[in-house]
Amino acid sequence: MKIFLNVLLFSLFAVCATPVLAQNVRSNEIVVVDRKKFIMHTVQTGETVYSLTKKFKVERSELEHYNPGLEKGPSIGDVLKIPYKKGADLSVNQTVQKGVPDGYHPYKIESRRETAYFIAKENGITVEELYAANLGIRRFKKGAILRIPYWNAPEPIEKEEEVNFADNSSAQEITIHQVVSGETLYSISKRYSVPEAEILALNPNANNLKAGAILNIPVKENVEIEPVSGEPESEFSGKYFEHIIESGETLWGTTRRYGISEAELKALNPILNTGFPAGAVLKIPVKSEAKVAQPVNNEAFEEHFVERGETLYGLSRKYDVSVLDLMKYNPVLENRNLVFGETVLIPVKNEVEAPIESDNIVISDEIETEKPKPSEDFYKMDLTVEVPEGCRPNQPGLFSNETYRVALFLPLYIEANDTLNREDMMLDSILLSAGFDGIKNVGTSTLLIDSNSSDTTIEVERREEFKKFYGNSENFLQFYEGVLLALKKLKLQGTDIQLQVFDTQHNADSIRKFITQPDFLATDLIIGPIYPDVQRDVSQIAAKNRIPLVSPLASQSNLINSIPSYFQVNPSRDYLAVETAEMVAEEYYNSNFIVLKNGDYSGTPEVRVVDLLQEKFVNAGIMSRRDGVNFTIYDFKNEGPFGLRRIMSKSKENVVLIPSSDEGSLSISISNVNNLASEYSITLIGTHRFPSYQSIQLDHYHNLKLKFVAPYWVDYSSPATINFVEQFKREFNTEPDNFGFQGYDVTTYFVEALASFGRDFANCLPYFHTNLVQGNYHFEKYSEFGGYMNQGVSVISYTRDYEVKRERIKGQPRLVIAETAE
Repeated sequence: MKIFLNVLLFSLFAVCATPVLAQNVRSNEIVVVDRKKFIMHTVQTGETVYSLTKKFKVERSELEHYNPGLEKGPSIGDVLKIPYKKGADLSVNQTVQKGVPDGYHPYKIESRRETAYFIAKENGITVEELYAANLGIRRFKKGAILRIPYWNAPEPIEKEEEVNFADNSSAQEITIHQVVSGETLYSISKRYSVPEAEILALNPNANNLKAGAILNIPVKENVEIEPVSGEPESEFSGKYFEHIIESGETLWGTTRRYGISEAELKALNPILNTGFPAGAVLKIPVKSEAKVAQPVNNEAFEEHFVERGETLYGLSRKYDVSVLDLMKYNPVLENRNLVFGETVLIPVKNEVEAPIESDNIVISDEIETEKPKPSEDFYKMDLTVEVPEGCRPNQPGLFSNETYRVALFLPLYIEANDTLNREDMMLDSILLSAGFDGIKNVGTSTLLIDSNSSDTTIEVERREEFKKFYGNSENFLQFYEGVLLALKKLKLQGTDIQLQVFDTQHNADSIRKFITQPDFLATDLIIGPIYPDVQRDVSQIAAKNRIPLVSPLASQSNLINSIPSYFQVNPSRDYLAVETAEMVAEEYYNSNFIVLKNGDYSGTPEVRVVDLLQEKFVNAGIMSRRDGVNFTIYDFKNEGPFGLRRIMSKSKENVVLIPSSDEGSLSISISNVNNLASEYSITLIGTHRFPSYQSIQLDHYHNLKLKFVAPYWVDYSSPATINFVEQFKREFNTEPDNFGFQGYDVTTYFVEALASFGRDFANCLPYFHTNLVQGNYHFEKYSEFGGYMNQGVSVISYTRDYEVKRERIKGQPRLVIAETAE
């Protein structure tokens, strides 16, 4: 009996111990329980399990073990028993040490000027306490009734009619977000579909985010919030796809590509804690798809349920449809692989009765006719793309009645060109000084007339002199003329632009005195300089003052890695190599691929294409398979042309890549491959430089169906192009070259973006489109702390009927979108 009483007394003590400690122990005081040190902590406003683990250096499992029920989240005023660890932060934040409020009194918003900060200050509480007491509120606006918490008996208030705190349908609901490593204000605004300005209004310090910080986020109606990065397993319900790391890929690039944080990716793939090794297979969580497309005509597609282990290549063979078309009609597959359990749209073939295109002619009932093929309209999709509120261009009054200051830096060499062309005027001035006061040009001759002697007329043969240009300044003059045409068009549309032109020559000192002037800091857009070594000083000014700087021609500059406002229009050589490899992998995954080696090609961009292709084919599991790709490296320099027939295929497309930029060796190799074009179906993979090689016959390109990725493409049959060329000729008495086209496109694109969105247009460019004559711009962030690079490139193809056409645009969505009615 004695033993039983002792046990009973001990149990009673254990039950009473925690309340006693809660009432008599200061917050964060250390106590000893069962010979173990514990911190008794009172939960404050805004604290979470995650923040407590960081503050007190403990594991989440330990917290939950000593505090049953904590897995549901802590409540303000709870007293927690936390195991003491060395290095724990025992400081107490006095501003939030109030615990559970003793009660609330009502507050009615009488004016729109009453912000959360104003109301909190008026009532002697913090903004966090105000939001915590009004979690059901949707919007703070005039007429809303708020609850104001108090912790001691408040001042007596006059008795009013009973207030219904729940009647706040027009107020604003707030959710709490804890910042994790790698998150930015921009990424958080995208995740919650809330403008950055609204987040800053509630969280003034959000411009300098740190991991663990607590943010108040206004909740938008009908917006699905993306999962929290730190808990992917529960949020994504086991839906993942695999990504194999390729050479040259980075951790930051992968997180940006798939829209996930670094912490989230590392949590799912522990191997990333020690590096980012090529060949590693990563598990990528499937998020809510941003592109939700529905077919306009349901009869145009059949649905396929994805089984485990299926690939795009496998579906392509199964349904006899290209990988490109699978991506085209399933836009979510453009940046990821198939996911078990999802449904994929497969475009049907000719079996369905469909609208007939005009070029399909029925000859007669007695002769077998070509089977009708569905038109492009038959396969159109309805794609809903929600444009963020701050990225809706041409909003009335947004940037109206403004004058935009544009600075243009070009190496025009004005003084050098003046000196060269002064000789053309010397003959006339010499003859006039000799007493001939009349000069008349007739054909190729000049008649010199002396007014003092009516019979004195001298005929001088005049040579036609072409205008001279210093160095390659003629190219930049063409660029300048393209800029002028663009500004003329924009001015007619109502955009007021003030243009300043600076002659940089090829010397940074020539412009340094201009860019340090106070007036220059008011510039809204900088185009140029052309050369990266001249750009450095200008880019530093642009970065400090958040002025967008456009590099219109250079493709290689280190500035893009460090200047956030830097926009590189010309894609880098490495990016073109990556896109070339991707193009071949997408289109020729069931081919006979031949690398024609005619020398040492190490260190060239072409070797990057070869290496990437080998990786892609191996990773996809289609290398050296009967229904896959054969991959052969043929030493043309040592073995000569006679062994080519041995490696050619009659049943597959023979895709030939010659990794060289030497025109002479290319000419010999292409000529020998062309000799086999009548026996085998051959596709030659080249670069955008191939058309400029004068020693290679044009016929060879068409016979070998040359294909390459190009940064620019001009469709001379387009009405817009024809109109531009005619206008250029009228204004400047010459036809535009690529520099003229580029000047027009760059100016049109960036000035329109500036007028539509203001200086900070970078985040809105994914939703911006304007008609250009040469480019297909699509800018993506190049590096974590750097600028943006254009990734819109064209796939150009030469055909055997002597056409040169653009097959498609890479770096932009390929979806066939139905036009929406106005």
